[in-house]
Amino acid sequence: MAETCRQFLKDCGVDPERMSLEWASAAEAPRFVELITGYVSKIKDKGPLGEAEGEEERERLIRHLKAGVKAAQARKPRTALGTLSKKLHKEGNFSKEAITEGVKAKILPALRSERILQEIKILLSEGALSLDELSKEVKAEKEEVEKHLSALSKKGTIKEEAGKWSMA
Repeated sequence: MAETCRQFLKDCGVDPERMSLEWASAAEAPRFVELITGYVSKIKDKGPLGEAEGEEERERLIRHLKAGVKAAQARKPRTALGTLSKKLHKEGNFSKEAITEGVKAKILPALRSERILQEIKILLSEGALSLDELSKEVKAEKEEVEKHLSALSKKGTIKEEAGKWSMA
């Protein structure tokens, strides 16, 4: 799961090195202090969120993360995780390779798709935007954005006028 988180942070525009998962038992106080001190030092070296990522607009990065949180809570990625778990259990294969392959094939695409959808909703709630503007803001290919715009339009959630999309 840690690698899934790192890859998803990367998709959201965050340096995946900002996330760390280490184990230390209650009996390993010196190790715990060492881990925390090292992590804090690493984050301080990276600077404020957005600086290490090369993102000039901190608000854009925060929007990516807000959409990412909503994506992680959505049904499709959670269903993909459950489906992968069942598949691994059925096959009896819990190797790192099988898990990594399953995460790359099912979970990360579901998270990315849902992040893009959530970010489109956030952006359109703030005002009308063109397909090009949406693609640039969510850092996605036009085809990925068009798929979501089509689905939202069919549901009556959004509308297009003069090449600009807005909430209905």
